[in-house]
Amino acid sequence: EYKRLLDETCPALLSFSAFQAILKLLLGERVSIRNLHLILEAVAEVAPHVRKPEAIVEHVRIRLGAQICGDLALDGVLRVVRLGSRWDVSFMQGVKRDVKGDVAELDLDPRLIEQFAAELSSAVRDLVDRGEQFALVTAPEVRPYVRMIVDRLFPAIPVLSHLEISRGIKLDVL
Repeated sequence: EYKRLLDETCPALLSFSAFQAILKLLLGERVSIRNLHLILEAVAEVAPHVRKPEAIVEHVRIRLGAQICGDLALDGVLRVVRLGSRWDVSFMQGVKRDVKGDVAELDLDPRLIEQFAAELSSAVRDLVDRGEQFALVTAPEVRPYVRMIVDRLFPAIPVLSHLEISRGIKLDVL
């Protein structure tokens, strides 16, 4: 169905295995890949400039924002827990960039990560125990790193960036 778009993208811009890695990363975070046309378009937009599948996935997630929010919202309302300015700043300060200015890694003191995990646990444990559905929201540059930490403690909590929250979605900040 999307053969022409796929032919324009793979292998010209990235390999089939890299495209498969992108789909696996999306599925690993419970993001539906049913909108394959939009995923292929988003990959085609960014693949000439970015090679790492993880970075491509972040762009794809932004393009899939309406779908992601729609899947997570209940009756048109997306319930969210914000990371908070203190933690946003801490994570942003830990971001290390490469020579092109792209995010290369997160360099945070392990004690700070443990403190974040403990504070996150105390903040959301009650919500999780009550079976509440919500997403954690953070800055786009640090979303994958926050996701890795959150996944170890609460694998069912989705982590979104501010850029993934689509227009028209009503937010309920918990």
